[in-house]
Amino acid sequence: MKEFLAENKKIFENYLSTRLKELDGVAEPIGSAVKYALDGGKRIRPILCILGAEFMGKGFEEIKNLALGVECIHSYSLCHDDLPCMDNDDLRHGKPSTHKKFGEGMGVLAGDGLLNLAFEFMLDGEHNRNYFKAVAYISKMSGVFGMVGGQCIDIAAGDFRQKTLQEVIELNMLKTACLFKAALVGSSISLGANDQEIESLEEFAEKIGLIFQIVDDILDVTSNEKELGKNINSDIKENKITYLSICGMEKAKQDILQLENEAIEAVAKYGDRANNLIKLAKFLTNRSK
Repeated sequence: MKEFLAENKKIFENYLSTRLKELDGVAEPIGSAVKYALDGGKRIRPILCILGAEFMGKGFEEIKNLALGVECIHSYSLCHDDLPCMDNDDLRHGKPSTHKKFGEGMGVLAGDGLLNLAFEFMLDGEHNRNYFKAVAYISKMSGVFGMVGGQCIDIAAGDFRQKTLQEVIELNMLKTACLFKAALVGSSISLGANDQEIESLEEFAEKIGLIFQIVDDILDVTSNEKELGKNINSDIKENKITYLSICGMEKAKQDILQLENEAIEAVAKYGDRANNLIKLAKFLTNRSK
């Protein structure tokens, strides 16, 4: 899976680099801030777009602009999430956060620009009805019914230490898993996935999204800033409760394995079509950064 991820990350980043040349005439410093925010990261979400296409028997070419759009949405969310009024993180992808590099106002505007750029990319060219359904799905999963809704709960929670485990799971589902769904399910919808396939992929994306967030919680207290490329112990500093702080390390690790099994079960019936999805679930369970 490491080779698959590295290869497809390179394919995506080559295309991203080509498309970002379109920003060369944009006024500064916003052009540089947008490019800076898009530089770095695991590219898990565009790779999920690729996996959705692969599941439907297609490849990167068919979903390349959806992959760009989802990554722009993810990057905009990080620009805003890192701001002092939200999570107040100074480090992202091993370098100063966008607002630390360009100032808070430009951090906000870079995020705004990335969100608009996402839809410019996704709606570029001629498309069929399924494609527009996919863009609508991505919009819903990244908006107030999904990622934005989760962030709203996160910052409006007050004394978050009073939240229950179920409420934390719901937060993680919205804030993290919904953009995983946007990527994987959105690309499959664009290529004509039926209702059963959509339901299976949604369940898979929800499970691996929760895995991703719980592993993040663990790494936040067990890893270091150099390895992760971002601030550590940020949840403790902000007095936020996490899956880990409620359940403890041992239970959290057990639950990750249970979620992995549930993710695999959601797509195993599709045989070879799901091979790389299953490998990804196992990879995310065991990742160290």
